[in-house]
Amino acid sequence: MARTDKEALALVLDVSQGMANAPPGFDTPLQVAVDILQMIVQRKMFQESKDEVALVLYGSEETKNDLAEDGDYDNVSIVFPLGVANWNLFDEIQKIKPGVAHADLVDAIVVAADHIKSQTDGKKGFQAKRVLLFTNASTPFSDNNLAVITQQMKNFDITLDAIGPTWDEEDRSTSPEPDGEVPTDAMDLDRPQQSNTTNEASASATAPTTNGHGTESKQKFRSPKKPLTPQQKTGIRVITNIANETDGSMYTFREALMILSTHQSKTVKPTATKYILEFLDIKIPICTYIQVKDNKPQIFRLKKVFAREPKIEIKTDRGRYTKDEVDQEIEKEEIIDGYRYGSTFVPISKEDSDEMKYQSEKCFQIIGFTSSSNVQRSYFLGDTVYEVIAERGYEASETAFVALVQALYDTDTVAIIRKCFSSRSAPEIGFVRPHILHDHICLFYIKLPFSEDMRLFEFDTLDGFKRNQPTDDQLKAVDNLITSMDLTHAETGENGPDEALKPELIFNPYIQRMFQSIARRAVQPDEPLSFSNTILENYEQSCRNVAVNSRKTLEQLNKQFLLKVTERKAKMTTGEALFGTDDVKKPVGDEKENIVTNDGLESDKVNMEAMATKKKLTIKQIGSVTPMEDFKTIIESQSLPFEEACRQLRDQITDLIQNSFGDAFYLKALACLIGLRETCIQKLEPNVYNDFIRNLKKWLQTIARKDFWDKIVQEKLTIISSNECIESNVFPAEAESFLAEDTPEDTANKPGTIDQAENEEDLLDLI
Repeated sequence: MARTDKEALALVLDVSQGMANAPPGFDTPLQVAVDILQMIVQRKMFQESKDEVALVLYGSEETKNDLAEDGDYDNVSIVFPLGVANWNLFDEIQKIKPGVAHADLVDAIVVAADHIKSQTDGKKGFQAKRVLLFTNASTPFSDNNLAVITQQMKNFDITLDAIGPTWDEEDRSTSPEPDGEVPTDAMDLDRPQQSNTTNEASASATAPTTNGHGTESKQKFRSPKKPLTPQQKTGIRVITNIANETDGSMYTFREALMILSTHQSKTVKPTATKYILEFLDIKIPICTYIQVKDNKPQIFRLKKVFAREPKIEIKTDRGRYTKDEVDQEIEKEEIIDGYRYGSTFVPISKEDSDEMKYQSEKCFQIIGFTSSSNVQRSYFLGDTVYEVIAERGYEASETAFVALVQALYDTDTVAIIRKCFSSRSAPEIGFVRPHILHDHICLFYIKLPFSEDMRLFEFDTLDGFKRNQPTDDQLKAVDNLITSMDLTHAETGENGPDEALKPELIFNPYIQRMFQSIARRAVQPDEPLSFSNTILENYEQSCRNVAVNSRKTLEQLNKQFLLKVTERKAKMTTGEALFGTDDVKKPVGDEKENIVTNDGLESDKVNMEAMATKKKLTIKQIGSVTPMEDFKTIIESQSLPFEEACRQLRDQITDLIQNSFGDAFYLKALACLIGLRETCIQKLEPNVYNDFIRNLKKWLQTIARKDFWDKIVQEKLTIISSNECIESNVFPAEAESFLAEDTPEDTANKPGTIDQAENEEDLLDLI
């Protein structure tokens, strides 16, 4: 089906000497017009617009048009025929230079209108046909047959729009005192507007253009007022008359720059996706539309538009090669997918893969209802919200749909939905909530996560620590900060306080910056990117105003929440403990200085070994960082009795198990348990380990740590039998059956087991 919303646009530019004159240090009207042309073409390309554009120059040295004959329509050239905007058109705009001849602006309008008519005859889908004229009306022209020309343009539905320095009685386009801002959503140069002759009205002189005009070239748009010449006044009257007769619009350069400095996304016509809403035996035909969607810039089609040799076609070629010495290319038909199973790859053909795929069917089914309070905001998933309405033409179904929406609204309930886009799509779960506004009744659908998508993290509460409790003054300071930074009444409008940074009027800064950089790089590939953008700076200014208004509140907040720099104290040790000296204290970093002597490297080595030995002797506490190393050091140095060292290691094992977040500390606890068992066997103290492992097995039941017991079983850390240690009174058969006995979960239900309180008491006696 043919598109019915395309536009045929002829860009007509005056390149005569009158457009190339400007005071020193200021941009000429031709330079500004070229910038605007570039921005129009860029917007068309970035929006992936199907509109067709032509470029016509008048006042040029050459004549290139179909109407040129016997001296008529001279110096009017069609440099780019009507077609979709592309980088070739962009290059033609880059090549524009001032001409030396004079051409009739009425002739240029006629040539452009005739070109549009000839190129669109017999073609469907053109909603609008426009001639966009760029001129300051400083060249002579003939207004003969003007009424006939205007009538012919009206007959062919061709509109004339004009952009120039000014359309007033004085050239105020360079006035240093703009009247006010022109809202960017008030006009659109890409679509026809109602006829209006606008005065200079914008502070957009700082609006950034492709060539870098903007904040850094702000002065170029400011010069003393100067009166219009009689020729310009006559030309303005003629252009205004044609624009009014054809329902066209007229803009100044400044207004056009303000409008075009924002890059808009591709305009997409809403398309409905049809489903059958199923509930029990009720089936309602519905349509879904995208209500809100995350705006992601589509730049994938732009990555191939530039090359060092533009005439060479860019092709994508993919090859598949064996990863060996032969490096042989393999055809796609000879490749089959494989999936790793252990150390082998299992080949799966396409037929088998299709057979194993989940088979579904298109559906939009209600599987239950719940209170709206049960669907928390944190459960919302996806980047799109869909609006659901009843399909037109089914009166009974529409009545049922309205009744469903009203019932959900009255009971504050949402419906849980199983949705599948097609038979090849994976099903998803979501919910619909009612929306009733005046005479518009619909449902909003939002995706929800499955249980496998949920990630629940439990953290210790801060309420248990008194130092974390805020004071009344601190709570009041935070409340004042929220009030002072409320954006709903941050700006002052005509009717009082107004909302700042309204989402529906704000452009995406990420997209604006990206397209600005692409356009700048296309024009000036060797210069650094400019970070100036008046549109974004205006948004930032609003935020600054809110910050200024909240300055006193922020100062009060700083007083209530003081931040202090905490310096870590250096560890101190005594020289007496290390070397037997008296009253010598130095930081750890200076220990080497204490042991260095004049006897050479050998003496230094001896002293280092002596220091290490002394430090080992000082370890009398097993820490949580390296518990097993500390335990071995204590056993080797005998700085503590064996029973005391084992008790401290058992404490560390139980603490690691109890404080572990999931299985984060299980490996460290398991290594300590293995080390304790080996040491007890070496020291002929099996009962120390056996008593601990028996009580540990019972204790794991009380704290629901069966997963750690599974690791003990996997490592076969059973009780020490007489075969492993001669001092053990445990038979090998008993040791083998210890790990196979009832799990901790089953022990509580087994008759005759020891009371839980008694078990805990025995464990505490050991720990």
